[in-house]
Amino acid sequence: MDRQYRLALIILLIPLLTLTTSTLTYFLGYKPEIYTKGIPIEPKIEITDINLIREDGDKFQFTPGKFYFVYFDNFNNLELSKDIYDVARSSKLTLRREGHRLLRMVVYKDKDKFESAKELRTSFPGVIYLYDKDDLFKNHTKGRIQDPYTSNSLLLVDSFSLLIWEFKSDLTFNEIFEEVKQIL
Repeated sequence: MDRQYRLALIILLIPLLTLTTSTLTYFLGYKPEIYTKGIPIEPKIEITDINLIREDGDKFQFTPGKFYFVYFDNFNNLELSKDIYDVARSSKLTLRREGHRLLRMVVYKDKDKFESAKELRTSFPGVIYLYDKDDLFKNHTKGRIQDPYTSNSLLLVDSFSLLIWEFKSDLTFNEIFEEVKQIL
């Protein structure tokens, strides 16, 4: 009987000791180091009230439950644009089961340059092209992130229409893919 009492006591104390230790380490400020290639945006930027216009002139609405790769393209360097579109497309295709949750968006502000990049646009039919009327998106994020048209970064918008992550243009597909896989 004494042996069973000790066994029961051990079984009860192990989870209690684990819970107490983890709680203490959390409140004492210990956090494991996280190595990321992208830059998390803290605090997150809400973008639901941004007036982005579709090609057909309708206002764009973010779909709940979908994540978006957003790229601000000034169409000055079409080769760079093609490379970044490829990274966004490859990430969506490689995700397999979660790929339907990740959509790709390109935001532009110069309609003339947008029209001149017709060949680039036809190469990527699954991309949503939006017009940032009056630079509202850029102005809303000013001071929080670099100018998206000059930084050439891929931005990640989560399923609640919050701007949460930035991937610089010098990152490779594998580096971006690993982080997107963890986020989704």
